[in-house]
Order: sequence, then C-alpha cells, then structure tokens
Amino acid sequence: MIAKDEIKEHLFDTLGFESYEEKTALDIAASNIMMYCAARILEAGGSVILDNNFEDRNMDNLKKLVAEHPCNVVTVRFNCDLEEAYRRFVKRDKDPSRHPGHVLNTCYPPVEGVEDESVHMTMEKYAEKYRRRGTMVFSFGKLLEVDATDFNNISYIEIMQKLETMLVSE
Repeated sequence: MIAKDEIKEHLFDTLGFESYEEKTALDIAASNIMMYCAARILEAGGSVILDNNFEDRNMDNLKKLVAEHPCNVVTVRFNCDLEEAYRRFVKRDKDPSRHPGHVLNTCYPPVEGVEDESVHMTMEKYAEKYRRRGTMVFSFGKLLEVDATDFNNISYIEIMQKLETMLVSE
C-alpha cells in the first residue's frame, strides 16, 4: 500500500514550504511519487493499493498508469454525511498526532512569531472545497461505495468479499 499522506509528510520535513502555493506543489509531487512507485510495482508484476483522497486532477495520471500497466482497478469510496465528514475533519486537525504540515498553510516548519494564514474552515467552505475538487464523487475503474457515517456499521469482511468479487470479475 502506498499512502500519499506519508509521502507528503516526508516532503514537508525534508523541503518544507513557505506559502500555500508551495504546499500545493508538494501535494502534486507526492501524487507523482505515488504514481511512480505504483508503476514500478505493477511493472514488476505486483499488486498495489493507493491510499489517497483522490480528486479530479488525479484522473489523467491514473489513466496513464493503467494504460501503461493494465490492471484491475477498484475505487473504494468511503462516504458519510457531510456534517459528519466536517466534524471529523475539524477533530483530525486538532489531533496533536497529526503532522502539522497538513494543518498549516503559510509555512512549515513554523517560524516563531509568524502567524499561519490558515483560516478556520467553515462547513460551507469545506463542502465547497471538496465539491470543487471532485473528491466526493471521484471514481476510476469499478466503484465500491461504503457508507462510513457510523464506523460501527461497517463490515470490513463484507468489503473484502465485495472487493474479491470485483477484482476477479471482468
């Protein structure tokens, strides 16, 4: 499994950023690194899981990856009520174990005396951001949607069974 956020954290710690534009460039670089690694794994005959909050701008790279390395593709999209997603977003950003590079927007590492320009994201801004980026409806290949509004109602065994069926059927 290749997790884009882990790649981003290494880029944050190695290169840092001094603006939101630079942070966005690191995000794009992390996506490119993830695709490169996936291509090498597929080239060697392996299977790969890409862990990412995919959005519209990822589609061309995914199409290129699959065109060059034909494989079965399933998007597992975990959906939940928008208000619940926003609540989790706010809680996650306040979690001290979350890498600060994901939360800060002005610079990382933070500079003492320099206030981060990140503004509190309202529910409305959160919803607009994810609608605009296509994250909430992204799909490539076959689609398995999972209602993640209540984690207690998710059957991971059922998800695995559905994935097995989807991956072997054409």
